[in-house]
Amino acid sequence: MNLRIFYQTDVPKHLRRTGLFQTACAAALKKFAQEKAEVNIIFVDEKEILRVNKTYLGHHYVTDVISFNHPRPPFDIGMPWAFGDVYVCYPVARKNARTFGHTFLQEMMMYAVHGCLHLSGMDDHAPADRAEMDRQAEKIIQKTLQK
Repeated sequence: MNLRIFYQTDVPKHLRRTGLFQTACAAALKKFAQEKAEVNIIFVDEKEILRVNKTYLGHHYVTDVISFNHPRPPFDIGMPWAFGDVYVCYPVARKNARTFGHTFLQEMMMYAVHGCLHLSGMDDHAPADRAEMDRQAEKIIQKTLQK
Protein backbone atom coordinates (compact mmCIF):
# COMPACT_ATOMS: atom_id res chain seq x y z
CA MET A 1 0.00 0.00 0.00
CA ASN A 2 1.35 3.36 -1.01
CA LEU A 3 -0.03 6.25 1.07
CA ARG A 4 0.53 9.70 -0.33
CA ILE A 5 -0.23 12.94 1.51
CA PHE A 6 -0.95 16.18 -0.33
CA TYR A 7 -1.36 19.64 1.18
CA GLN A 8 -3.43 21.69 -1.25
CA THR A 9 -4.21 24.38 1.30
CA ASP A 10 -2.29 26.50 3.77
CA VAL A 11 -1.62 23.88 6.44
CA PRO A 12 1.10 25.33 8.72
CA LYS A 13 4.46 23.58 8.42
CA HIS A 14 4.36 22.34 12.04
CA LEU A 15 1.14 20.44 11.22
CA ARG A 16 2.48 18.87 8.02
CA ARG A 17 3.31 15.65 9.82
CA THR A 18 3.29 13.42 6.78
CA GLY A 19 4.85 10.44 8.58
CA LEU A 20 2.23 10.52 11.34
CA PHE A 21 -0.60 10.72 8.84
CA GLN A 22 0.87 7.81 6.86
CA THR A 23 1.32 5.68 10.00
CA ALA A 24 -2.20 6.35 11.28
CA CYS A 25 -3.82 5.80 7.89
CA ALA A 26 -1.82 2.60 7.33
CA ALA A 27 -3.19 1.28 10.64
CA ALA A 28 -6.75 2.07 9.49
CA LEU A 29 -6.08 0.27 6.20
CA LYS A 30 -4.12 -2.63 7.72
CA LYS A 31 -6.20 -5.39 6.14
CA PHE A 32 -5.14 -4.02 2.76
CA ALA A 33 -1.45 -3.58 3.67
CA GLN A 34 -0.25 -6.12 1.11
CA GLU A 35 -2.31 -4.65 -1.72
CA LYS A 36 -0.52 -3.08 -4.65
CA ALA A 37 -2.60 0.06 -4.31
CA GLU A 38 -2.42 3.80 -3.70
CA VAL A 39 -4.38 5.92 -1.25
CA ASN A 40 -4.19 9.69 -1.43
CA ILE A 41 -4.92 11.88 1.58
CA ILE A 42 -5.54 15.41 0.31
CA PHE A 43 -5.81 18.35 2.69
CA VAL A 44 -7.97 21.04 1.08
CA ASP A 45 -9.72 24.29 1.93
CA GLU A 46 -13.46 24.92 2.27
CA LYS A 47 -13.85 26.01 -1.36
CA GLU A 48 -12.33 22.75 -2.66
CA ILE A 49 -14.24 20.41 -0.30
CA LEU A 50 -17.45 22.19 -1.34
CA ARG A 51 -16.55 21.72 -5.02
CA VAL A 52 -15.83 18.01 -4.48
CA ASN A 53 -19.01 17.57 -2.44
CA LYS A 54 -21.17 19.28 -5.09
CA THR A 55 -19.50 17.68 -8.11
CA TYR A 56 -19.32 14.06 -6.94
CA LEU A 57 -21.98 13.74 -4.23
CA GLY A 58 -24.52 16.39 -5.16
CA HIS A 59 -24.27 17.98 -1.69
CA HIS A 60 -24.18 21.75 -1.44
CA TYR A 61 -22.31 22.23 1.84
CA VAL A 62 -18.85 22.23 3.35
CA THR A 63 -17.96 19.05 5.22
CA ASP A 64 -14.99 17.71 7.20
CA VAL A 65 -13.95 14.65 5.19
CA ILE A 66 -14.98 12.85 2.00
CA SER A 67 -13.61 9.48 0.95
CA PHE A 68 -13.88 7.73 -2.39
CA ASN A 69 -13.23 4.02 -2.89
CA HIS A 70 -12.12 3.15 -6.39
CA PRO A 71 -12.90 -0.26 -7.87
CA ARG A 72 -10.17 -2.83 -8.25
CA PRO A 73 -9.10 -3.23 -11.87
CA PRO A 74 -10.42 -6.49 -13.36
CA PHE A 75 -6.85 -7.56 -14.21
CA ASP A 76 -3.33 -7.00 -12.87
CA ILE A 77 -2.15 -3.72 -14.37
CA GLY A 78 1.43 -4.28 -13.21
CA MET A 79 1.51 -1.14 -11.08
CA PRO A 80 -0.29 0.27 -8.06
CA TRP A 81 -3.96 1.03 -8.65
CA ALA A 82 -5.88 3.93 -7.14
CA PHE A 83 -7.55 2.30 -4.15
CA GLY A 84 -9.02 5.50 -2.77
CA ASP A 85 -8.86 9.21 -2.11
CA VAL A 86 -9.61 10.98 1.16
CA TYR A 87 -10.25 14.73 1.13
CA VAL A 88 -9.77 16.42 4.50
CA CYS A 89 -10.90 20.01 5.02
CA TYR A 90 -8.19 21.64 7.14
CA PRO A 91 -10.23 24.78 8.03
CA VAL A 92 -13.07 22.58 9.35
CA ALA A 93 -10.56 20.55 11.39
CA ARG A 94 -9.13 23.77 12.80
CA LYS A 95 -12.63 25.01 13.75
CA ASN A 96 -13.78 21.70 15.24
CA ALA A 97 -10.67 20.83 17.25
CA ARG A 98 -11.72 22.79 20.32
CA THR A 99 -15.30 21.51 20.12
CA PHE A 100 -14.10 17.91 20.31
CA GLY A 101 -11.23 18.54 22.75
CA HIS A 102 -8.48 17.76 20.24
CA THR A 103 -5.41 19.58 19.03
CA PHE A 104 -5.44 20.71 15.40
CA LEU A 105 -3.16 17.78 14.56
CA GLN A 106 -5.41 15.25 16.31
CA GLU A 107 -8.49 16.57 14.52
CA MET A 108 -6.72 16.40 11.15
CA MET A 109 -5.66 12.84 11.95
CA MET A 110 -9.22 11.99 13.03
CA TYR A 111 -10.60 12.99 9.64
CA ALA A 112 -7.84 11.25 7.68
CA VAL A 113 -8.22 8.03 9.70
CA HIS A 114 -12.02 8.24 9.52
CA GLY A 115 -11.80 8.44 5.73
CA CYS A 116 -9.44 5.46 5.64
CA LEU A 117 -11.77 3.45 7.87
CA HIS A 118 -14.47 4.09 5.26
CA LEU A 119 -12.07 2.79 2.59
CA SER A 120 -11.62 -0.29 4.80
CA GLY A 121 -15.34 -0.96 4.66
CA MET A 122 -16.63 0.66 7.86
CA ASP A 123 -19.84 2.65 7.72
CA ASP A 124 -21.19 5.39 9.97
CA HIS A 125 -24.84 5.76 8.99
CA ALA A 126 -26.16 4.25 12.23
CA PRO A 127 -25.22 5.90 15.54
CA ALA A 128 -23.69 2.66 16.89
CA ASP A 129 -21.55 2.30 13.75
CA ARG A 130 -20.45 5.94 14.00
CA ALA A 131 -19.49 5.42 17.65
CA GLU A 132 -17.45 2.34 16.71
CA MET A 133 -15.66 4.24 13.93
CA ASP A 134 -14.86 7.04 16.38
CA ARG A 135 -13.51 4.51 18.93
CA GLN A 136 -11.34 2.86 16.29
CA ALA A 137 -10.04 6.22 15.03
CA GLU A 138 -9.23 7.45 18.56
CA LYS A 139 -7.42 4.19 19.32
CA ILE A 140 -5.32 4.43 16.14
CA ILE A 141 -4.48 8.10 16.73
CA GLN A 142 -3.46 7.58 20.35
CA LYS A 143 -1.26 4.63 19.41
CA THR A 144 0.33 6.61 16.57
CA LEU A 145 1.03 9.64 18.76
CA GLN A 146 2.63 7.48 21.49
CA LYS A 147 5.30 6.15 19.13
